[in-house]
Amino acid sequence: MSKNEKLVCLISGLWTLGNTMSAVFVNVYLYAYTGSLVVMTIYCMIRIGLFPLFFTIGGKWAQRKNYSQTLIMGLFVTILSLVYVLTANNLFESNPNLVFVVAALVGIGEGFFWLSVNSLNQIVSTDKSRASYVSNLGIFNNIANLFAPLFATIMIDMAATDVDGYMNIFKVVIVVYTVMSIAAFKIKANNSRQKFSVLKNLKISNDSRWRYCMITTFLYGMRDSLILTLAGLLVYNATGGSGGLYSSLLTVFAVVSIVSYYILAKKMNTGNLYKCYWVGAVLIASSTIALVIFPNMYGAIYYGVVNALATPLYANPYQVIMMNNIQKYEANENLCGRVIAKEIYLSMGRCFGMFLIVLSSFILSEELYLPISVIFCSLFPVILVLYAKKYETNNYKFKETI
Repeated sequence: MSKNEKLVCLISGLWTLGNTMSAVFVNVYLYAYTGSLVVMTIYCMIRIGLFPLFFTIGGKWAQRKNYSQTLIMGLFVTILSLVYVLTANNLFESNPNLVFVVAALVGIGEGFFWLSVNSLNQIVSTDKSRASYVSNLGIFNNIANLFAPLFATIMIDMAATDVDGYMNIFKVVIVVYTVMSIAAFKIKANNSRQKFSVLKNLKISNDSRWRYCMITTFLYGMRDSLILTLAGLLVYNATGGSGGLYSSLLTVFAVVSIVSYYILAKKMNTGNLYKCYWVGAVLIASSTIALVIFPNMYGAIYYGVVNALATPLYANPYQVIMMNNIQKYEANENLCGRVIAKEIYLSMGRCFGMFLIVLSSFILSEELYLPISVIFCSLFPVILVLYAKKYETNNYKFKETI
């Protein structure tokens, strides 16, 4: 890998370390006060809903400056969100609506951060290095996923209560994000100064390739809505609310995922890309369906292990195909507009999935809304691959995009 690729992998890994230690426990911490999966789903809708605005603001800033600055801006606001959680503390119990302030801060910070990282992923990698780079990125992130629960478990076990442990975790994560800010200064990537239009790239009617990319991204986001909201909390509930046991399960899942990413880096190629995509989609769909049908340790273990095995099979083909398709527009325009449009469609898919979960909670009984909405959103990986197969048949082969 090039120096820039290594730096972006390092930053991504450190983000995963900090995010795994904090974001899930922020959800659990806030869920402990609100006691409502619906409120936490709305929390995520606000957070994700702010992405498009701050992707665009960040993109315009990076056009004049660089992505290192927008990355650091994102980290700074994310640190503010953790400081707010630390400061507000028991105020969430008396005023649960304060969780939406956290959602807004996290959404702004992650909007700047993900615009920067996704753009840098596109800039620092090449057609030849991209498949290997995406796999290495997954390995870096899952090594972080391995250590994050271990560190979190130690801090929770050493604390008087789980809540005290969560507070200590947030403090350590602030230090991790500060280190990331220093590393961001060392990235030397040449971003285009050419102007771009987000609105123009949101239109998909006149370009079949771009229409395929955006519809696929929207479908990908629909299933993401489960991972961002309910899945982690359902696993947490399956442990009986034990922070230590929850962290231990995350560690096991991370080990399985590292092995899966490593094997896939060696085995995935043009000839078996669609097969990997299909197997990954079916397994991923089954994991969340099992979790909601069997909301106990057996369901949690099945979800975690199968999801860890299947995510590289499903996510790597999606990422490689999307990045290579976006690269085809590089000669005539600033790719930032394409990257932002893709992230907006991803956010739309995520928010629409969350909206359906919230809507079903009002329409259906408490016993029915969760399994029906989860099963419905779980089917979208399979729908995505069926759509991709149809597009492959009607237009061009996947091998042309790798």
